Amino acid sequence: MTQIYTVLTEEIPNIDEIKLMLSLIGVNIPDTISIIANITGDTVQVRKKFDGVWNLKSDAITVTIKLFKGKTSSVDYMLFNGDVDLTKGNAGEALVILESTKTTDSASRNSAVYQRITKFTTFMTMYPDFKGIKVMFWCNSIWKDKLTLTAMVGMRLMDTLNIKMYSLNTGTIINIKDTYTITPYYSRDDIIESKNAIPCRKNNQSIRLSRVNDNIYISLKLDQGKGKLSGKMSNDPNVGFLSAVINAFEKVSEYRKNKNKYIIKNHNIKQNYFDKSPKSKLWYSINDISIEFEDCIIKNRPELPKQYFTLESNMTEKLATILYDWVSPHETIFSNHGGCELTCIKGHNSSSINVGQKMSRPDIVFRNDERKEIEIIEGKLEKELGKGIKQLSNTHLEGFIGQVNKLYPDYTIKKGLCITISSIDSIDKYKNLEFPVKFAIDNEGFFIHLSQDQ
Repeated sequence: MTQIYTVLTEEIPNIDEIKLMLSLIGVNIPDTISIIANITGDTVQVRKKFDGVWNLKSDAITVTIKLFKGKTSSVDYMLFNGDVDLTKGNAGEALVILESTKTTDSASRNSAVYQRITKFTTFMTMYPDFKGIKVMFWCNSIWKDKLTLTAMVGMRLMDTLNIKMYSLNTGTIINIKDTYTITPYYSRDDIIESKNAIPCRKNNQSIRLSRVNDNIYISLKLDQGKGKLSGKMSNDPNVGFLSAVINAFEKVSEYRKNKNKYIIKNHNIKQNYFDKSPKSKLWYSINDISIEFEDCIIKNRPELPKQYFTLESNMTEKLATILYDWVSPHETIFSNHGGCELTCIKGHNSSSINVGQKMSRPDIVFRNDERKEIEIIEGKLEKELGKGIKQLSNTHLEGFIGQVNKLYPDYTIKKGLCITISSIDSIDKYKNLEFPVKFAIDNEGFFIHLSQDQ
């Protein structure tokens, strides 16, 4: 009998994440199976049709893969039984939820661990009776023999919150908990002592914890310093730590749950930030837990979203760039699909360059080795086509292109567009643009992938 499952993702579908989720519920699939996009049309014709769905099939299993859009900070993947109604956006019946990143401890201690935990604490707040499996997955990542103290504390918090941890290293799945002997916390003082044991860094505001009876004091900076983010809750790794440690404190003090009081000190958040009742990730992670910000008054806390996600039913800019990425015969060396994780710029062999969060960047970059060309692609809806052309034509991408040139000094840079239009039949009106349309899809799912010669 064929087993039927559905996978929802905000990312370009990846076989490694799906195989891991299935294996955790006892379903193992052969390495020979690959993900297939639901594309119809004569292979001789240029025009084909995509229905927004991918499939993974064998004699014993069928997995339907669809894109979703989170209503809040959401995990990257969810696995469901095939007969579950997903139209209401209820994620509570998921068999497995999974957050995936390529960032490792050595690349960024905070981003690799703390920044990810918010995804799980938000989910757990929305679905406190969740019975499925929670997974943190570091995909295609190489870890050192010893973890940093920061990562060790973060992973112990994950273990306390019953989050399983795996990494994929040169094709092999590694159980992080077993490899690094991760143990959960069992008391509030254990958490405090462990975090405070990390030495303070020079010229850095280190996180410190203390407790007086049921009052727990947490000293940490929650903004990003100078500029427009000063005074606003914008330090994602520290927000992640705060949501994780509060939930861990609640978990280890189950008999006094909701009796702990959390006082946040040295946070650097201004009162006018709270006056606007912002919908920060933090509120969705702690919901009704008692928390105070020193020298500030929290006037209103937002309610949790009514649903966790909506299915991507329209041909969006994000779906267009993901599909173009999927069908292109050339190597993708960088992608920045809307709402997906930012990748590094891949060079030949194992070389790569990380892209700064504030650096202007395109949506996809392909490498054509036959022509020795790098193709930089900007994705846009039809109504924003002019904006895409402007981004490709001015100095907007100079910094990014400079990084690409470091990896590919003997390659020629080409630029093009990936567009979502009302009807593919009107594609000819865009044939004389400053930059060529390399890929186009319309609202019905009909798409054209234009060759290098067109």
